[in-house]
Amino acid sequence: MLKTRIFPEHNYKAIHLNGKTLRIALDPKKPIGDLEYPEFYDIKVTSYCEGECPWCYQNSVKTAKHDNSIIQKFISFFDGMTDNQKPFQIAFGGGEPTTHPLFLDLMLKCYDMGIVPNYTTNGMWSSHSQEVIDKIIKVTKEYCGGVAVSTHPHLKNHWERATELYLENDIFTNLHIIIGNRKSVDDFLEVYEKYKGRVKYFVLLPLTAQGRATEAHVDWDYFQSNIEGSPADIAFGANFHPYLTKDPSRFKVSLYAPEIMSKYLDLETMHVYKSSFSTEPLNI
Repeated sequence: MLKTRIFPEHNYKAIHLNGKTLRIALDPKKPIGDLEYPEFYDIKVTSYCEGECPWCYQNSVKTAKHDNSIIQKFISFFDGMTDNQKPFQIAFGGGEPTTHPLFLDLMLKCYDMGIVPNYTTNGMWSSHSQEVIDKIIKVTKEYCGGVAVSTHPHLKNHWERATELYLENDIFTNLHIIIGNRKSVDDFLEVYEKYKGRVKYFVLLPLTAQGRATEAHVDWDYFQSNIEGSPADIAFGANFHPYLTKDPSRFKVSLYAPEIMSKYLDLETMHVYKSSFSTEPLNI
């Protein structure tokens, strides 16, 4: 389905088709401005997660309680928007969104509102019953734009099993990889060699000192020296912007000011943030 959005006051027009977005500066001599109504939302569904990742920037835990009013909250936030104001896509996350008993209903509601649902997962659902697996795959295949699988080393059995299920069902699949020290770069290269040509994109995220992560260090030189050229299937999260701007010609990627086209919504608190790494809510 072809969708367009235009905000002259932000020098912005965009065309969205088949999961891809073409952005146009109405005045090519000026930059696109920070969008009041972003084209993409990250949305926190739950704080619950059984992954126990030591670097979790969200501090997600398996003792958290699910909020069962998330669908009503979701409707109240987006239903009043015009078609021009609604985002093209939403990425549901958490915590682990697939653990929420209303998650599949939430994705269907998102789809019914004309917004493409996507989600990020650690893949632990792939170890549940066949009934649960079949439901998640069915809804994902029929309604979801794509999934991002977090490739945490200590959850390797889970995320690899989930990735294979997505690929077997021709679901648009990205892999999310955290880059920090040299070991993490080596781990990425191993994942890259195994899955290149099979998944759509390898999305790299820098280790950030937030939540349970106490250090923020990216061995950028080591990473660059181990990547030949600028592979088209490697993408960078917004927090890599400072690294990319050091040498903007090194990787062939479009550089925008971070998060000007997206926002982060916490469905539990209904606070909106510039990004999922922000700590201060916006006055919206």
